[in-house]
Amino acid sequence: MDVIVLKKPVFGVYFFYDHGVNVVRRWFFDERIPEVAWIAFDALMMIYESGGIGAIQACVADLGNGFLGLKVAQRVGVLPCPIFRRGPFDEETEITFLAGARWDEKNNRVRPFSAIGEAEENLELLLEDRTRRRRGQST
Repeated sequence: MDVIVLKKPVFGVYFFYDHGVNVVRRWFFDERIPEVAWIAFDALMMIYESGGIGAIQACVADLGNGFLGLKVAQRVGVLPCPIFRRGPFDEETEITFLAGARWDEKNNRVRPFSAIGEAEENLELLLEDRTRRRRGQST
């Protein structure tokens, strides 16, 4: 008889919460991003949890100042690119998503420009209060 062993994720995915709401999930909802993109994003989170940053590197854009964007592939419409950072409490084993954004293929950057500022503000809030983030899948 075969035995399946489920391993606990080695790498942690966290999300910043504003007033009890996952800011990335709220952005997907507010922007009316199709559920299929959310599922693709969730799959990337599972890949990260098993293999770390190297496992998702092909989908990561360097946004500067330690901020990264995760480009979630879609066939049509908006290309989601939630903003995250390694750590901030353990840069080797965790990432924290801080804001929602979309990827502008033409100009090779995130939009809106204010999304990086939002991520910076959320990071400051998180550093003051660790309870502003939660671990787990993107739901």
